[in-house]
Amino acid sequence: MKQKILIGAGIQSDLEVLYQRISGFLNPLNEYFFTFLCVDESAENELIEANTRSNGSAHSLNLLKKVEFELKVEGLKVPANVNAEVFKSELTEASLAGLSGVADLFIIDSSIFGNKNGWEELTRLINRVNCPVLVLPKNAKVDRLIMVHEPEHHSLQIVKDFLKIFNPDLAELPLSVLFNFPEDEAQTENEKFFVDYLKMAFPNIGMQLMVEEPINEFFNELNSDTDKAMILTGTNLGEEILACPKTIADCRAKSSPLFIYKK
Repeated sequence: MKQKILIGAGIQSDLEVLYQRISGFLNPLNEYFFTFLCVDESAENELIEANTRSNGSAHSLNLLKKVEFELKVEGLKVPANVNAEVFKSELTEASLAGLSGVADLFIIDSSIFGNKNGWEELTRLINRVNCPVLVLPKNAKVDRLIMVHEPEHHSLQIVKDFLKIFNPDLAELPLSVLFNFPEDEAQTENEKFFVDYLKMAFPNIGMQLMVEEPINEFFNELNSDTDKAMILTGTNLGEEILACPKTIADCRAKSSPLFIYKK
């Protein structure tokens, strides 16, 4: 299967290390077309939306940073099933929307959004994207999966995208699914169908009904085990997780891979 993957990184990103982190999550049997985008917050956000107020010296500095980034991408050593390129034009809101509209996944190196303001910028970046997103932290290790299931179509699509895009070995990990209380018999039956579908792909599933707000139940589940988790969620809950006011050191969600489904 051929897949188009966008990779958002920064000037300070170690692209060789980032590529190794990414390759551990993707299906080694697929053929990938990577397009690297420079989304470094330190570049005055010029690569996110045109900044016509920049002075000449700042503009020249940003051009040098872009060239440095392009050279790093061109120097990457990738296997035969991976085609890597860099997006050399200015990355405006319109071009980002267009690129992500034809992509299967947008992977973001979250290490370049280290401070509180950076995470706000990361959320704004994700809001501009028209494909599923994987927020990938440094030293990402995964021992289990957590998914918050809400009675909407996107929960099924989260699973389908996960199975299509990611390494099949990840589906062998323990999966914790948090459910809302069914509102009626029809919803109860639909959730039974959903669980049956999950069991076809995930051999180790644990299910739990939520009694509190989904965001609170999620953090309770995340903090109940020391094993590193990969988080699977929809857009709204994903943004709530990113809005956690704690630092990366104090918020385990910010140091966990976060897969956000977007229509």
